[in-house]
Amino acid sequence: MGYKVITLKHMDDSGIQYMAEHDVEVITSQCGDEAGWIKEIADNQVDGIFCRVDKITPAMMDASPNLKVIAKQGAGLDNIDIDYATKKGIQVVYSPAGNMQTVAEHATMLLLMCAQRYRYVDHQMRSGNFNVRYDLTGTHDLTGHTIGLIGCGRISQCFAKILIEGFGMKAIGYDPFLKQENLKLPIELKATADEVWQQADYVSIHLQSNPSTRHSIGYKQFSMMKPTASFINCARGDLIVEEDLIRALQEGKLFGAALDVFEKEPLPLDHPFVTMENIVLTPHMGAATEDSVLRCTHTCCEEIVQVFKGEPVAFPGNKL
Repeated sequence: MGYKVITLKHMDDSGIQYMAEHDVEVITSQCGDEAGWIKEIADNQVDGIFCRVDKITPAMMDASPNLKVIAKQGAGLDNIDIDYATKKGIQVVYSPAGNMQTVAEHATMLLLMCAQRYRYVDHQMRSGNFNVRYDLTGTHDLTGHTIGLIGCGRISQCFAKILIEGFGMKAIGYDPFLKQENLKLPIELKATADEVWQQADYVSIHLQSNPSTRHSIGYKQFSMMKPTASFINCARGDLIVEEDLIRALQEGKLFGAALDVFEKEPLPLDHPFVTMENIVLTPHMGAATEDSVLRCTHTCCEEIVQVFKGEPVAFPGNKL
Protein backbone atom coordinates (compact mmCIF):
# COMPACT_ATOMS: atom_id res chain seq x y z
CA MET A 1 0.00 0.00 0.00
CA GLY A 2 2.88 2.36 0.68
CA TYR A 3 1.17 4.35 3.44
CA LYS A 4 2.81 6.35 6.24
CA VAL A 5 1.67 6.54 9.87
CA ILE A 6 3.22 8.82 12.49
CA THR A 7 3.12 7.69 16.11
CA LEU A 8 3.32 10.53 18.62
CA LYS A 9 4.65 8.20 21.30
CA HIS A 10 6.72 5.07 20.69
CA MET A 11 4.62 2.29 19.20
CA ASP A 12 5.22 -1.20 20.55
CA ASP A 13 7.57 -3.14 18.28
CA SER A 14 4.82 -5.68 17.56
CA GLY A 15 2.77 -2.88 16.00
CA ILE A 16 5.67 -1.65 13.90
CA GLN A 17 6.22 -5.19 12.66
CA TYR A 18 2.51 -5.64 11.85
CA MET A 19 2.48 -2.39 9.92
CA ALA A 20 5.61 -3.34 7.97
CA GLU A 21 3.98 -6.62 7.00
CA HIS A 22 1.14 -4.59 5.49
CA ASP A 23 3.43 -2.14 3.68
CA VAL A 24 2.84 0.69 6.15
CA GLU A 25 5.82 2.76 7.29
CA VAL A 26 5.74 3.89 10.93
CA ILE A 27 7.42 7.20 11.66
CA THR A 28 8.17 7.79 15.34
CA SER A 29 7.83 11.43 16.30
CA GLN A 30 10.91 13.13 17.68
CA CYS A 31 8.87 16.05 19.06
CA GLY A 32 6.66 16.59 22.05
CA ASP A 33 4.40 19.50 21.16
CA GLU A 34 1.80 20.56 18.62
CA ALA A 35 4.11 22.77 16.56
CA GLY A 36 6.64 19.98 16.17
CA TRP A 37 3.97 17.44 15.28
CA ILE A 38 2.46 19.72 12.67
CA LYS A 39 5.85 20.05 10.98
CA GLU A 40 6.49 16.29 11.08
CA ILE A 41 3.02 15.50 9.73
CA ALA A 42 3.47 18.02 6.92
CA ASP A 43 7.02 16.99 6.07
CA ASN A 44 6.05 13.32 5.80
CA GLN A 45 2.55 13.83 4.36
CA VAL A 46 1.31 11.01 6.57
CA ASP A 47 -1.81 8.95 5.96
CA GLY A 48 -2.42 8.14 9.60
CA ILE A 49 -1.78 9.33 13.17
CA PHE A 50 -1.31 6.91 16.08
CA CYS A 51 -1.69 8.51 19.50
CA ARG A 52 -2.25 7.93 23.20
CA VAL A 53 -3.42 10.93 25.24
CA ASP A 54 -1.80 13.76 23.28
CA LYS A 55 -4.18 16.32 21.79
CA ILE A 56 -4.98 15.89 18.09
CA THR A 57 -5.94 19.35 16.87
CA PRO A 58 -7.48 20.67 13.65
CA ALA A 59 -4.12 22.17 12.70
CA MET A 60 -2.50 18.75 12.96
CA MET A 61 -5.21 17.24 10.78
CA ASP A 62 -4.79 20.01 8.21
CA ALA A 63 -1.04 19.44 7.98
CA SER A 64 -1.41 16.47 5.61
CA PRO A 65 -4.09 16.27 2.91
CA ASN A 66 -3.38 12.51 2.81
CA LEU A 67 -4.63 11.95 6.37
CA LYS A 68 -7.23 9.19 6.41
CA VAL A 69 -7.21 7.78 9.94
CA ILE A 70 -6.45 8.70 13.55
CA ALA A 71 -5.97 5.75 15.91
CA LYS A 72 -6.21 6.10 19.69
CA GLN A 73 -4.41 3.50 21.78
CA GLY A 74 -7.03 3.36 24.53
CA ALA A 75 -10.66 4.06 25.24
CA GLY A 76 -11.26 7.79 25.78
CA LEU A 77 -11.49 9.97 22.69
CA ASP A 78 -11.56 13.35 24.40
CA ASN A 79 -8.03 14.21 23.17
CA ILE A 80 -9.20 14.12 19.55
CA ASP A 81 -11.31 16.81 17.89
CA ILE A 82 -13.89 14.30 16.68
CA ASP A 83 -16.18 16.86 15.02
CA TYR A 84 -13.36 18.27 12.94
CA ALA A 85 -12.10 14.83 11.96
CA THR A 86 -15.60 13.86 10.85
CA LYS A 87 -15.97 17.10 8.90
CA LYS A 88 -12.77 16.30 7.02
CA GLY A 89 -13.75 12.68 6.41
CA ILE A 90 -11.00 11.30 8.63
CA GLN A 91 -11.86 7.99 10.29
CA VAL A 92 -11.17 7.84 14.04
CA VAL A 93 -10.58 4.40 15.53
CA TYR A 94 -9.77 3.24 19.04
CA SER A 95 -9.41 0.18 21.28
CA PRO A 96 -11.98 0.31 24.09
CA ALA A 97 -11.84 -3.41 24.88
CA GLY A 98 -8.07 -3.68 24.96
CA ASN A 99 -7.52 -1.93 28.28
CA MET A 100 -10.82 -2.74 29.99
CA GLN A 101 -9.48 -5.42 32.35
CA THR A 102 -6.30 -3.47 33.01
CA VAL A 103 -8.04 -0.28 34.12
CA ALA A 104 -10.46 -2.30 36.25
CA GLU A 105 -7.55 -3.99 38.00
CA HIS A 106 -5.83 -0.64 38.53
CA ALA A 107 -9.00 0.78 40.06
CA THR A 108 -9.13 -2.27 42.33
CA MET A 109 -5.57 -1.58 43.46
CA LEU A 110 -6.43 2.03 44.24
CA LEU A 111 -9.52 0.93 46.14
CA LEU A 112 -7.43 -1.41 48.29
CA MET A 113 -4.93 1.36 48.90
CA CYS A 114 -7.73 3.58 50.19
CA ALA A 115 -9.18 0.82 52.36
CA GLN A 116 -5.78 0.08 53.93
CA ARG A 117 -4.53 3.71 54.02
CA TYR A 118 -1.56 2.63 51.94
CA ARG A 119 0.10 6.03 51.48
CA TYR A 120 0.03 6.86 55.18
CA VAL A 121 1.23 3.42 56.26
CA ASP A 122 4.00 3.35 53.65
CA HIS A 123 5.19 6.80 54.75
CA GLN A 124 5.13 5.82 58.42
CA MET A 125 7.08 2.62 57.83
CA ARG A 126 9.72 4.38 55.72
CA SER A 127 10.05 6.89 58.55
CA GLY A 128 10.86 4.08 60.99
CA ASN A 129 7.43 3.52 62.53
CA PHE A 130 7.06 -0.22 62.06
CA ASN A 131 4.51 -0.26 64.89
CA VAL A 132 2.09 1.97 63.00
CA ARG A 133 -0.26 -1.02 62.82
CA TYR A 134 -0.95 -0.88 66.55
CA ASP A 135 -2.69 2.50 66.54
CA LEU A 136 -3.94 2.52 62.94
CA THR A 137 -7.56 3.63 62.46
CA GLY A 138 -9.80 4.06 59.43
CA THR A 139 -8.84 0.83 57.66
CA HIS A 140 -11.45 -1.65 56.47
CA ASP A 141 -12.01 -4.92 54.64
CA LEU A 142 -13.76 -4.63 51.30
CA THR A 143 -16.07 -7.55 52.06
CA GLY A 144 -19.49 -6.37 53.11
CA HIS A 145 -18.93 -2.79 52.03
CA THR A 146 -20.55 -0.95 49.10
CA ILE A 147 -18.90 0.28 45.94
CA GLY A 148 -20.73 3.09 44.17
CA LEU A 149 -20.29 3.47 40.42
CA ILE A 150 -21.00 6.67 38.54
CA GLY A 151 -21.23 5.40 34.98
CA CYS A 152 -21.67 1.67 34.39
CA GLY A 153 -20.05 0.98 31.04
CA ARG A 154 -17.47 -1.65 30.03
CA ILE A 155 -14.72 -0.77 32.50
CA SER A 156 -17.13 -0.07 35.33
CA GLN A 157 -18.82 -3.45 34.95
CA CYS A 158 -15.47 -5.23 34.75
CA PHE A 159 -14.41 -3.44 37.94
CA ALA A 160 -17.68 -4.38 39.65
CA LYS A 161 -17.26 -8.02 38.66
CA ILE A 162 -13.87 -8.15 40.39
CA LEU A 163 -15.25 -6.56 43.55
CA ILE A 164 -18.49 -8.53 43.73
CA GLU A 165 -17.08 -11.95 42.90
CA GLY A 166 -13.62 -11.52 44.37
CA PHE A 167 -14.25 -9.45 47.49
CA GLY A 168 -17.91 -9.91 48.29
CA MET A 169 -18.77 -6.25 47.90
CA LYS A 170 -22.21 -4.86 47.19
CA ALA A 171 -22.42 -2.67 44.08
CA ILE A 172 -24.74 0.24 43.40
CA GLY A 173 -24.57 2.54 40.41
CA TYR A 174 -26.04 5.32 38.36
CA ASP A 175 -26.13 5.37 34.57
CA PRO A 176 -29.02 7.06 32.75
CA PHE A 177 -28.24 5.08 29.59
CA LEU A 178 -28.67 1.65 31.16
CA LYS A 179 -31.68 -0.33 32.31
CA GLN A 180 -31.53 -2.75 35.22
CA GLU A 181 -32.79 -5.65 33.12
CA ASN A 182 -29.90 -5.22 30.68
CA LEU A 183 -27.23 -5.62 33.35
CA LYS A 184 -25.76 -9.09 33.72
CA LEU A 185 -24.08 -8.23 37.04
CA PRO A 186 -25.81 -7.60 40.38
CA ILE A 187 -25.28 -3.84 40.27
CA GLU A 188 -28.27 -2.10 41.78
CA LEU A 189 -29.01 0.91 39.59
CA LYS A 190 -30.24 3.94 41.48
CA ALA A 191 -32.71 6.49 40.17
CA THR A 192 -30.32 9.37 40.90
CA ALA A 193 -26.58 9.82 41.20
CA ASP A 194 -27.11 11.47 44.61
CA GLU A 195 -28.19 8.14 46.07
CA VAL A 196 -24.89 6.58 45.02
CA TRP A 197 -22.83 9.41 46.51
CA GLN A 198 -24.79 9.18 49.77
CA GLN A 199 -24.91 5.41 50.24
CA ALA A 200 -21.57 4.05 49.01
CA ASP A 201 -18.48 3.38 51.11
CA TYR A 202 -16.34 3.98 48.04
CA VAL A 203 -17.33 5.92 44.90
CA SER A 204 -15.58 5.34 41.58
CA ILE A 205 -16.37 7.38 38.49
CA HIS A 206 -16.37 5.89 34.99
CA LEU A 207 -17.50 8.64 32.62
CA GLN A 208 -16.38 10.01 29.29
CA SER A 209 -15.07 13.55 29.25
CA ASN A 210 -17.38 15.75 27.19
CA PRO A 211 -19.01 19.17 27.58
CA SER A 212 -21.80 17.75 29.74
CA THR A 213 -19.52 15.87 32.15
CA ARG A 214 -16.49 18.12 32.53
CA HIS A 215 -16.31 19.61 36.03
CA SER A 216 -19.66 18.00 36.80
CA ILE A 217 -18.39 16.53 40.08
CA GLY A 218 -17.52 18.97 42.81
CA TYR A 219 -18.09 20.04 46.37
CA LYS A 220 -21.80 19.18 46.25
CA GLN A 221 -21.11 15.53 45.43
CA PHE A 222 -18.12 15.16 47.75
CA SER A 223 -20.16 16.65 50.61
CA MET A 224 -22.80 13.95 50.15
CA MET A 225 -20.32 11.18 50.85
CA LYS A 226 -19.96 9.39 54.15
CA PRO A 227 -17.10 10.87 56.21
CA THR A 228 -15.56 7.38 56.17
CA ALA A 229 -15.86 7.01 52.38
CA SER A 230 -13.18 7.30 49.68
CA PHE A 231 -13.28 8.56 46.09
CA ILE A 232 -11.56 6.94 43.09
CA ASN A 233 -10.97 8.35 39.63
CA CYS A 234 -9.37 6.35 36.81
CA ALA A 235 -11.44 8.04 34.10
CA ARG A 236 -10.49 11.65 33.30
CA GLY A 237 -9.14 14.42 35.51
CA ASP A 238 -11.37 17.16 34.14
CA LEU A 239 -14.52 15.37 35.31
CA ILE A 240 -13.99 16.78 38.78
CA VAL A 241 -13.28 20.19 40.27
CA GLU A 242 -9.95 19.49 41.93
CA GLU A 243 -10.15 22.45 44.30
CA ASP A 244 -13.47 21.11 45.59
CA LEU A 245 -11.99 17.69 46.29
CA ILE A 246 -9.13 19.28 48.22
CA ARG A 247 -11.57 21.37 50.25
CA ALA A 248 -13.86 18.42 50.96
CA LEU A 249 -10.94 16.27 52.13
CA GLN A 250 -9.59 19.04 54.32
CA GLU A 251 -13.02 19.51 55.90
CA GLY A 252 -13.49 15.77 56.48
CA LYS A 253 -16.47 15.46 54.15
CA LEU A 254 -14.86 12.23 52.92
CA PHE A 255 -11.97 10.17 54.24
CA GLY A 256 -9.66 9.71 51.27
CA ALA A 257 -9.15 9.60 47.53
CA ALA A 258 -7.11 7.77 44.90
CA LEU A 259 -6.46 9.44 41.56
CA ASP A 260 -4.87 8.22 38.34
CA VAL A 261 -5.90 11.21 36.20
CA PHE A 262 -5.64 14.96 36.61
CA GLU A 263 -6.83 18.24 35.13
CA LYS A 264 -3.27 19.05 34.09
CA GLU A 265 -0.87 16.27 33.16
CA PRO A 266 1.88 15.78 34.17
CA LEU A 267 0.62 16.76 37.62
CA PRO A 268 2.66 19.80 38.76
CA LEU A 269 4.88 18.94 41.71
CA ASP A 270 3.61 22.00 43.57
CA HIS A 271 -0.02 20.81 43.32
CA PRO A 272 -1.67 20.34 46.76
CA PHE A 273 -2.45 16.70 45.92
CA VAL A 274 1.26 15.85 46.07
CA THR A 275 1.62 16.49 49.80
CA MET A 276 -1.79 15.32 51.02
CA GLU A 277 -1.51 12.13 53.11
CA ASN A 278 -5.08 11.02 52.36
CA ILE A 279 -4.67 10.91 48.57
CA VAL A 280 -3.03 8.10 46.61
CA LEU A 281 -1.59 9.20 43.27
CA THR A 282 -0.61 7.27 40.14
CA PRO A 283 0.55 8.90 36.85
CA HIS A 284 -2.29 8.08 34.41
CA MET A 285 -1.01 4.51 34.20
CA GLY A 286 -4.28 2.63 34.61
CA ALA A 287 -3.93 1.09 31.14
CA ALA A 288 -0.14 0.92 30.95
CA THR A 289 0.61 -2.76 31.55
CA GLU A 290 2.53 -4.58 28.84
CA ASP A 291 -0.47 -6.81 28.20
CA SER A 292 -2.82 -3.86 27.70
CA VAL A 293 -0.36 -2.03 25.45
CA LEU A 294 -0.01 -5.11 23.24
CA ARG A 295 -3.78 -5.60 22.94
CA CYS A 296 -4.51 -1.94 22.22
CA THR A 297 -1.64 -1.59 19.77
CA HIS A 298 -2.69 -4.67 17.83
CA THR A 299 -6.33 -3.51 17.66
CA CYS A 300 -5.37 -0.04 16.45
CA CYS A 301 -2.92 -1.32 13.86
CA GLU A 302 -5.52 -3.71 12.48
CA GLU A 303 -8.01 -0.88 12.24
CA ILE A 304 -5.54 1.43 10.51
CA VAL A 305 -4.87 -1.19 7.86
CA GLN A 306 -8.61 -1.80 7.47
CA VAL A 307 -9.17 1.90 6.83
CA PHE A 308 -6.42 1.94 4.22
CA LYS A 309 -8.06 -1.07 2.55
CA GLY A 310 -11.48 0.58 2.65
CA GLU A 311 -12.85 -2.07 4.99
CA PRO A 312 -15.21 -1.49 7.97
CA VAL A 313 -13.53 -1.22 11.39
CA ALA A 314 -14.53 -2.88 14.64
CA PHE A 315 -14.30 0.20 16.83
CA PRO A 316 -15.12 3.40 14.93
CA GLY A 317 -14.80 6.55 17.00
CA ASN A 318 -16.91 8.57 14.57
CA LYS A 319 -19.43 8.04 11.81
CA LEU A 320 -18.47 9.10 8.30
